[in-house]
Amino acid sequence: SSASTSDDDIEEESHVFEWKNKESDTINDRFSGQVFASSNCWGRRPFLMRGAFDPNLLLDRSVDEDDDDEETIFAWPSWEEAVEIAADDDSESRIISHIPGDNASFDLQWGPLAEEDVSTWLSKPSSSNDDRRRREALVVNDIDRFYPPLADWMYDTFRFLPNWRRDDGQISLAEQGGGIGPHVDNYDVFLIQMSGTRTWQVGRRKISAQEERDRMIDGLDVRVLCDWNLEDGGSDQEMEEWIVHPGDLLYIPPRVAHCGTSLASDCMTLSVGCRAPSVSDLVSRLAERLSSSIDDSSVRRYTDGDLLKGINMDEPGELTSDAKERAKHLVIDSLTSIISDDEWWDEFFGRYVTEQKRVRMNYPIPLEDV
Repeated sequence: SSASTSDDDIEEESHVFEWKNKESDTINDRFSGQVFASSNCWGRRPFLMRGAFDPNLLLDRSVDEDDDDEETIFAWPSWEEAVEIAADDDSESRIISHIPGDNASFDLQWGPLAEEDVSTWLSKPSSSNDDRRRREALVVNDIDRFYPPLADWMYDTFRFLPNWRRDDGQISLAEQGGGIGPHVDNYDVFLIQMSGTRTWQVGRRKISAQEERDRMIDGLDVRVLCDWNLEDGGSDQEMEEWIVHPGDLLYIPPRVAHCGTSLASDCMTLSVGCRAPSVSDLVSRLAERLSSSIDDSSVRRYTDGDLLKGINMDEPGELTSDAKERAKHLVIDSLTSIISDDEWWDEFFGRYVTEQKRVRMNYPIPLEDV
């Protein structure tokens, strides 16, 4: 296997690290937590492993009609199954379309898929889109919650990550030329090519939230960056371009911009994302918790026992520096008192990071309805 990368390498290069498989490696044991950890790429730089998984074992739906055994259950849902899930009223899906070469043309249509859309998407792998200007991608979130074999596979494959850090499985179906545009994610993500081929343009550096906001194309319902191109292909270009094939895995750290475009009519990509709560997420939830609390630290109010000492009667509209400091310390002292209680914080944080991000009214399906 390849030697692990060093921090010096990351600072100097900041581009995709391609893992070199040993000749003795079999496809069934190429990707693992140990292998990935040894690359030292987590949170630092993109990582690419060719043939990390065998799509024929995970996706192939062919079954011998003369075989009396039960039908094989594969870990990855097929194109048809993903489309059917996208049409479920309880699923979260969306169609993202654009005109190739025009990043300002991206358009969003929320699911679930209508009956006519289902027929269209079922036929896409075997149909041509040469007569249409716009190219489409169908994105299905939380698909592991609708396809239990995938949930089991994700749990076994990524069990080197703490449970609370793993988020949902998302599948993107795309016709040739389809994609969701150049964008930035706030979390780590593993992109696994299930079928077809895709080209990935991967940024050489991390982009700040401020730069992302400055480069966001206005007027779109999707987050797409402007000024994203390969330029002259020189060493100063913003990104590298890689073509991935079925079974390949690409890891993208947080804040590294990337753009995937389908090269085939049957392109399926599985995205395994990770949870990463932000300061605003935690503070917002903390505020919700405190607003309903009757604890002394939560209901304590501003006081100023020496208000009338040395008061300036001629300036009743003045908000004094003393008042501002008192209010600041009221908040700081109360919050410090609350979050310094380890038992309280453990319960608060544990509840927050283990709750469902998307509330499903009818999920899980009652066993009697299965």
